[in-house]
Amino acid sequence: MYKLGPEPSENAIHAVIAATGCPRTRAKIYLKTNHNDIERAITQLKAHQKSIVDLKKAKPEPATLRTVGPEEASDFPPSAQPSPSLASSASHAVPSKSGNPHQIPHHTSAGDPAEPVTEPTLSLNTPSGSESNLEVEETERQSVGSRHVGPNMAVASKDDGSNDSQNDMQNDGTAVNVKDSLGWDLRLPVLRPPSTLQPGGADGSAGFSLYDVCAAVQHGALPEDVKTYITHFTYTNPQIVRSQINGEIEGFPAMFFVVGANNDANIRIFEQAGGNVNATWGEPAIPLLGFAIMNSKYIEQETTSTVATLLSLGAEDNVIPGAFYKPYDKDIPSEGPKEEVLIEDLSNNQMRWCQPSRIRELLAETLNITQRYHLHRSSKLARPTGRQKDVAARHNSMDLFAVPYFLIGQSAATELLTKSFMHYMLRRQKQPLVVVFAGPSGHGKTELARRLGTLLSLDLHISDCTIVTRETELFGPRKPYVGAEEGSPLNNFLAANSRKKCIVFLDEFEKTTQDIWNALLVPFDNGEYQDRRNLKMVDCKDTIWILATNALDKRIVEFCENNQAIFDEENRPKREDLLEELTCEMKDDFISVFSPPLTGRISAFVPFLPFSSSETCVGAHKYILELTKEVRRPVCTTPGPQEHLLGNIRLKVRSDASICKILTKEYDPALGIRSLRKAVTDRVASLLDSEYLATHDVIAEGLPIEDYSIFVANGRIKVKRMIPPAEPI
Repeated sequence: MYKLGPEPSENAIHAVIAATGCPRTRAKIYLKTNHNDIERAITQLKAHQKSIVDLKKAKPEPATLRTVGPEEASDFPPSAQPSPSLASSASHAVPSKSGNPHQIPHHTSAGDPAEPVTEPTLSLNTPSGSESNLEVEETERQSVGSRHVGPNMAVASKDDGSNDSQNDMQNDGTAVNVKDSLGWDLRLPVLRPPSTLQPGGADGSAGFSLYDVCAAVQHGALPEDVKTYITHFTYTNPQIVRSQINGEIEGFPAMFFVVGANNDANIRIFEQAGGNVNATWGEPAIPLLGFAIMNSKYIEQETTSTVATLLSLGAEDNVIPGAFYKPYDKDIPSEGPKEEVLIEDLSNNQMRWCQPSRIRELLAETLNITQRYHLHRSSKLARPTGRQKDVAARHNSMDLFAVPYFLIGQSAATELLTKSFMHYMLRRQKQPLVVVFAGPSGHGKTELARRLGTLLSLDLHISDCTIVTRETELFGPRKPYVGAEEGSPLNNFLAANSRKKCIVFLDEFEKTTQDIWNALLVPFDNGEYQDRRNLKMVDCKDTIWILATNALDKRIVEFCENNQAIFDEENRPKREDLLEELTCEMKDDFISVFSPPLTGRISAFVPFLPFSSSETCVGAHKYILELTKEVRRPVCTTPGPQEHLLGNIRLKVRSDASICKILTKEYDPALGIRSLRKAVTDRVASLLDSEYLATHDVIAEGLPIEDYSIFVANGRIKVKRMIPPAEPI
């Protein structure tokens, strides 16, 4: 590590640039190495450039692999050359020809051409309260904790605010773009975490720091802390946040660090602050979505939720070649789709990043069936119009458009629900929104309600109507009857959310009785409800009521069997006509089961259609992902609720589509997707248990991660422990 001169003045930098024509970065380097002696810096730079011109005229020797020794450092200014001791300790083998833009030609003292040598990294370390010092550090791969630091990436210190780090220099002084994505190993530099993420810093006077918040996110900052930090500056100085949120940290867009941390809540926070979910890096441009998919390889975590989040926020699906996910229920070859299939896609500028075979292989390895389904679904979904966005934004409901990206199937249900919400918000109805969710069990009714509450940040109350027969059991007795002072869960929820937007989900509503229907007429009609504890009126005009029922299952299933075009998303006009016809028939059936007064207060009927065979494959994969997450947890041998003996396991799923198709043979339409949970337990988890118990190793905490592979052999699902190769003696 070498101390150089102080930061040069702008006049000195411009003088060197004018005399030599070199880029700004090289001018600063030579000035610092010569302690701001302008004439000496110019002399050395010109001599350096001349030697490179002479070198290019010479015929280069064949490429070889060699070790860089301490004597081979003459390419740098004298004051920046490594000492023999440091160069010796840092020597390492480098290829003589490489796409690495950090490599520069080198010549020996005899003037003979030789192989390139990797240029030491110049990183700017800025201690708090001191001037910047430029330090030359050896180039090597480093590992900080469990994070990898790629070539020429030491633990990153804060940037000095310039963009000089974006370009490296050839020896003739011309700029070379270091953002060569073809040579990037998809690992981000490790940022130094801030001492605190509170607004204003430790002393309360610091301004917004994109570096600090990205570093905090990279090191696992909680979403609530990130939101507090960004929200503070969004309110106090929104232009500063908007202008910086898409800036670069250590040469990478800030959103890459956020996505790299694999926390979908933080991704949403950044996007709401103006973060660009279609950010790219390098040339050819690697899209943020592609990085999110392949990132799972290096962080050893599932990134399925991150991919769905990016798509739901507007990430373009057309940056991924369609051959990777159409059809989504087909296994991808380990080397990726055949080149003849990709020719047209790879000629598209947005997909040129997939041209290298190593990228296609990595994409094929990391792109699971659920992610392929999300990409396929995204390519079919209609984007919201400008007016729809305007109405939703006024009601703080923009995430309503994200709901379809987190469900399996049920595009008809999400479309009709979105349409109902838009009408409700546009006309500012004084009555609550009352929606009937109808369809077979296990087809996503409860899941849709939960997603709606999560995405819109609404409180959700679920009442199980199978355990209530009288209205007092659902709402509680009125004062002065015994027990009135305690109320009921639903009564107390409505009172606590008076004049607030919230969701009440009444599950198995067909189990309710006439007195419950009558009790709901007033709340459904004018949005008023009487608190049973004190008889005060509660304003529930903003309450969203969802009545989930299986009473209309037969009608829905029969209609779909007779009208297969209802599943055709390509023919939207025909599909919309059939959906309108189905909802009318559902309304007629609802009247016959429930009372006409109750039916007259329903805002919309939302059918949940049967799953296709391809969608059931994705449903099976849902439970495989849950199993993968469960066994990845560390082993805990402490007796009690925290005991977890099956852990420290990394599951690798090969040919996931084939595995899921075998599992769907046990799919029961009457039970829906949840019938596949047992299939995964019986045909995957049980095999994993047996393989895990077959080893003679003891179960203990702190042991290394074990790899297990799930694959198909002879039409059967197999689970095998992957034994790591023995280390050489």
